[in-house]
Order: sequence, then C-alpha cells, then structure tokens
Amino acid sequence: MSTSSDPSPLEPTTPDLTKSWPQQSAPPPPAAPPTVPPAPGGRITVSAEDLATDDVSRRVSEMLQAQQVALVRDIGTAADQKGSGALRAIMVLGAGGLVGGILAFALERLGFSVLNLFEDNTFATNLAFTFILAFCIGVVIALADALSGKSWAKVGMAAAIAIPVALGAALVLGLIAHLFYTAGTEWLYNNAISAGTAGNWTDAQFTDYVTLRLHPLRGGAWLMVGIAAGIAAGAPSRSWKRIGVAALGGAVGGFLGGFVFDFIPGEMAAQFVGIALLGLLIGAAMGLAEQAAKTAWIEIVSGGLAGKQFILYKPSITIGSSPTADVTLIKDPSVAPVAATLDTSRSEGRLSSALAGVSVVVNGSAAPTARVVDGDILTFGSTQIRFRQKASSARTPGALKV
Repeated sequence: MSTSSDPSPLEPTTPDLTKSWPQQSAPPPPAAPPTVPPAPGGRITVSAEDLATDDVSRRVSEMLQAQQVALVRDIGTAADQKGSGALRAIMVLGAGGLVGGILAFALERLGFSVLNLFEDNTFATNLAFTFILAFCIGVVIALADALSGKSWAKVGMAAAIAIPVALGAALVLGLIAHLFYTAGTEWLYNNAISAGTAGNWTDAQFTDYVTLRLHPLRGGAWLMVGIAAGIAAGAPSRSWKRIGVAALGGAVGGFLGGFVFDFIPGEMAAQFVGIALLGLLIGAAMGLAEQAAKTAWIEIVSGGLAGKQFILYKPSITIGSSPTADVTLIKDPSVAPVAATLDTSRSEGRLSSALAGVSVVVNGSAAPTARVVDGDILTFGSTQIRFRQKASSARTPGALKV
C-alpha cells in the first residue's frame, strides 16, 4: 500500500478553487510577413498565379451573388412551418367564398330589389337566386385558388373551366333546390295548419312552429347551392377526387349557412350576413375537407411560391414552369416548362425527369429517376419542394392488412 499523499489513479481529482492556476507562458509573436519588393517604377503587378487561388475565387463568387436579385425566400424547416401550408389553403378558399358571397348578395339585391326581376314568379325567383349564389361563390373560389399560384395564365385556364361548369351545375342543382324547398315548405305549412286547428293555436304559436322547422329545410336547399359551388371550384383541377371532396365541403358549408340564415334579425341584414357567411363556410369547409382527405402533397420550401401547398389528387403529376404543368413553378427561369413527372400511384413516390439527358435532384443527389418518400427535398433550379405523404398511405412492412 502506498503511503504517498498523491491521490489514487482510480480516484478523481477536484481542482482547488482557492488556488491559482500556474501562469502560462505567452506565445511567441507571429512572424512578420515577408516583404515583397516593389515592382520597377512603383507599379503593382498581379500574375496569373496570384488570381488562381481559392480566396480570389470565393470573393468573385460572393460579388456575383450580391449582384443577383433575390428571388428565393426560405420559409424554414418542417418544424417551423408545420401546418402553415394547410392553414393557408383553408384561408384562401374561405376568403374566396366570402368574396363570392358578397358579390352574390350585390347581384341579388340589384336583380330583385332594384330591377324587380321575377317579382310575381316564385319558380323563376328561386331558380335565379340559387343560380346566382352557386355561380358567384363557385367561380370566385376557383379563381382564388388559381390566383394563389401567382400565375395569370393559371387563372385564365381555371376561369375557362369553372365558368361553364358553374353554369350547368348551378342550373341543375338550383332546380333541385327549388323543388326540394317548395315541397318541404308546403308539407310544413299543411302540418302546421292541421296541428294549429286541432290545438287552437295563436298566431305566435303557429309562427314559432313553422320557423323552428324551416331551418333544416332552408339548410337542405342551400346544401344544393354548396354542392354546385363545390363542383365549380373543383372542376379546374380536372380530378374527380377533388371535385368530390370540394362538393362534400360545399354541401357542409351550404347546409350550415342556410340553417343559421333565419336566426339573423332584419331582412337585408339576414340576407347579407347569411349569404356572405354561406360563401365563407363553403370555402372553409372545402379547405377542411381537402386537408382531411389528402394522402400525398408537396410543400414549396423556397422559391417564388414559398409556403404554398399542392395536394396531389392525380396519381401522376407534372412539375415545371409552364402553366400547362400540374404544378407551375414561377420566378425561376432555370426550370424547364415540364421538368419532371411525380408518380404517387404506389406506396412510395417516384420522380422522373421529363427531359432526355437531364437529371432530377432529390436530397442533393442527381439521377434520371429517383424514389421519394415523406420528407424528401426535390430541387428544381432555385426552388425546393418537400414531398409529404400520410403514414397511413404507405405500406408498413410485415403488417397483416397488406
């Protein structure tokens, strides 16, 4: 056993804070740079060897980047923007529906209160009323959705599809809404008269009975308006799935708007608030339905559309700078009109170049075609796209259900 006062090598030593540490010797001063003799005549000469250095190349690159106009805006990591694209999509559709509702109210007041159109014709009045609502709300939502892509060409293409579809859907479903509401109110009043006569009701009791049961009837009629608006709003996507989802959202928003209509006091106030609320609810319900039904989508991480979300309704989409591409990337001249195709028909996505001899870039690696899974970053010029996919849409290895 050692009797030395030195600590055992197995025991940690603790520095004594009351003692000062040994003074460190100062490092020797750096050597002075070698002097370069001036060139003859006092001129500075720069040789090719002086320019072929890493420092010169770096500074030239910095100056070139400083001269470029900043067209790329980064919106951060996935954690920073979680849910932002979905919220933005819902707000765009809701705002479009609200504007469409206000426009419908203005046209309705102009036609029925100022010009007194169809004053003595209930059928024509109901049909025109539902047509105005469905047409204005559906078309404006479709244009707002296209306008969020910041491409006027896309807006024109959306209008060319949405307007004729809205005309047909609004007329057909407006007729159904009129028949439903007319038959429903006739049945309601007949029941009220029978019950009131048997029970010797007062006028107030009769009014309360009818008003209470009129809410679901009006909600059902406006539900048809919402379906027509949803069909018109989803038609520009040329995807039956999106048309169905938009129609479902429109039905929910339409029923809610019609149900609360009679709770608003005052005829003009009820019409304005009810119709504007109808448009808002139809647009917001469409957005919520789309977010709930989506299985694969992409988020623009950086570029001219930073923050926008594209839900992938079709199994195969095209990506490029052309308005004819399913996903149009703007403000990036380095992106080809149709640069790549993204296939999501299987449990995992596959990105393929649309140009011979040109590779696609996934997570920084270039190849003619590449497998993509949830969270992968696809790069097109200065635009970065994050591919997203719900976990339930991908097959789990070893799961009994697959």
